[in-house]
Amino acid sequence: MEERILRWISDRLADRVASSVNFTKGADPGIFSRRVDRTALNVRVPFCRARCPFCAFPGEVYTEQYKRIYIHGLRDELRLYSEGFEGKGNRPVVERVYLSGGTPTLLYKEFGQVSGYVSEYFPFRGKIAIEAYPNDLKDEVLKALVDSGVNQVSVGVQTFNEAVLSKSLGRKGRREELTAVLRRVMDYGFEYVNIDLMFSLPNQTKEMLVEDLETAAGIGLHGISTYPLMLLHYTALAKIQSAGKGAKPRKGVAMETDGGKETEQYLAIVETLERYGYKLRTLWSFSLKPEAYEGPYEHECFIGLGPRAWGFVNDRFTLNAPSTEDYLATINEGRLPVYAFSEVRNSPLVRLARRFYYGGVNRSYLKGLEEESFWLRGLIWVLRLTGLVKWEGEELKLTKEALAYGSIATKKIASATLTKMDEILRAG
Repeated sequence: MEERILRWISDRLADRVASSVNFTKGADPGIFSRRVDRTALNVRVPFCRARCPFCAFPGEVYTEQYKRIYIHGLRDELRLYSEGFEGKGNRPVVERVYLSGGTPTLLYKEFGQVSGYVSEYFPFRGKIAIEAYPNDLKDEVLKALVDSGVNQVSVGVQTFNEAVLSKSLGRKGRREELTAVLRRVMDYGFEYVNIDLMFSLPNQTKEMLVEDLETAAGIGLHGISTYPLMLLHYTALAKIQSAGKGAKPRKGVAMETDGGKETEQYLAIVETLERYGYKLRTLWSFSLKPEAYEGPYEHECFIGLGPRAWGFVNDRFTLNAPSTEDYLATINEGRLPVYAFSEVRNSPLVRLARRFYYGGVNRSYLKGLEEESFWLRGLIWVLRLTGLVKWEGEELKLTKEALAYGSIATKKIASATLTKMDEILRAG
């Protein structure tokens, strides 16, 4: 009975947060409605070296021609944002640049050019981080990253288990090769090296996952991010699995994975990484030095640049044009390539959920939320009564049991948001 109550609470919280995003196409997003002093940049490289069957947001086929025109479009988009903010009296300081994908390392020779554009149009005082495909990280690429000012690297390994990597994710790679790549990256002296691992994969056992975690920790990686498989109806992997079961994925719905297995594996992640000295940075990210790293979508304000990039500015969730051609056509008209946007209801509950994504909320911040919403006090009382939260000094923290429910709720929010993004982009 108690477990059903706890699941009901996490489901309701997830539903409330997920429902705060509803996209509108073609209207003025109101990005420049208020002055912005600090921001991050999510620079999305739209090209993919290969199509991963599990990917919820795939890119386009890479060509040298499209690369060149994309780089020029990126410069113009930076200029348009700079001019828009300057109209409010200032250009915000850029505190972080995150190169996401697609496969950003396809453009490794152009990274110095991109960082130069950022400095041309914005005051830039921060870090440059990049997502990377492990097979791309040869010495030539790593040297180019260092020379262009990249400080942090996040490598998408997903799993070291060769059978799971091949059969479940459609990727090639040997454990020895992957660990050698990561040691090479560490040797280049980047300030922060992160790895992405997936859990709740088909044919993946808890023991396999723990072995992955121990392998990563043994290399001494600064950060280990873990993500559950999200079988969204439009991904290739969801279609393959449904075809094997003689079913059709339900439109607009994130297909359910084995919740019991997922919870067991998530708790194994928390317990294993705790043994190796990793601290919880977010529900899905663990770090030896959590203050040194920030994911691409974690900054309070971030500008999405490039085709299909998303951003969050002045309580607007923005989504850029769905293709490189549409992106460039809009920019050539002198307009921001924002294809759709959603006003996000920044309610006390939504802000509380964001704080819990990082594991807890401090007493003074919680007091401010409770003054805005009286019923939030009742919710906190229920969470404490059911053992989901507890006070540790001045911070109300999620318990281990609550972390597992939080992971499930976060997956539900992410799945719903990604599905809405896909639907609006496909609507054309």
